[in-house]
Amino acid sequence: MARILIPVTGEHIAPRFDGCTEAWIGRVDELGNIVQERILVLAHPSAEDMCQLAMNEHVDVVICNGIESQYFDYLQWKKIQVIDSVIGTVERALDSWARKDLTNGIILT
Repeated sequence: MARILIPVTGEHIAPRFDGCTEAWIGRVDELGNIVQERILVLAHPSAEDMCQLAMNEHVDVVICNGIESQYFDYLQWKKIQVIDSVIGTVERALDSWARKDLTNGIILT
């Protein structure tokens, strides 16, 4: 079971990691079933706050789009897998993650 964080705008992955104030956080099993989910709201858009949220929530995976290299490197240094440049909805990203074919740069239609 993995804890996943996805910065979101509505039902879609946010275009920028540092440009949104909402994050979908959930526990997902190996089959892609959502065991627990919630939306957390930040006071203002901030890459530092999003990273801190990932740490505080003990996430295993961050699925995002448009993350700067320093935050990408920081999260990986903290042993959090980062899958970047993902375009699509949260639902499609989770389905792709469960199939183990979610990769950097994928466009999910």
